Amino acid sequence: MGAADHSTEVMPTFVEQLARQLERELGPCPVRRDQLIEWINDQLNRCARLGVPGEAALAMINSDYVEWCALILERDQPTEDHVRGPLDDA
Repeated sequence: MGAADHSTEVMPTFVEQLARQLERELGPCPVRRDQLIEWINDQLNRCARLGVPGEAALAMINSDYVEWCALILERDQPTEDHVRGPLDDA
């Protein structure tokens, strides 16, 4: 019986670790965790298909995460345009 057999704690997958890192460094994700994990898997597959090397792939994913979150937040905003009134002269 090896040392690993004594541990009941499951090591998080690379994708789960990446999800935590993205949220820690770039802000919380506005969708459910399973949707974030699916998005990360899609991004990793895309980088693999394109042959993007490791560091560049992570940079792409970081950048795309910010854009993806912004698009989700923008999509969820009220559809009615808000017109700013005139500023008071102080």
